Amino acid sequence: MSSDLPSLIGKLVKEAIDHPELYNSKNLHSLVMEGVERVLIEKALEHTGGNKRKAAQVLGINRNTLSNKIKKYQLKTEK
Repeated sequence: MSSDLPSLIGKLVKEAIDHPELYNSKNLHSLVMEGVERVLIEKALEHTGGNKRKAAQVLGINRNTLSNKIKKYQLKTEK
């Protein structure tokens, strides 16, 4: 994952600079942080087979917080 992170950040920065209208009022910091958070959640869910309780534990966040973020990012879960 560490090799994917610089690529993800680079892509988000380029898109934000090239197409600022796509990101409304979000600043670059928020855009990058949300992109990284989304990937972390996706990887944790993948690693735990979609088990939200285990994924939340791995991430060090509350299960309800994880559920809210899954909804925010419109992620698919297996369970």
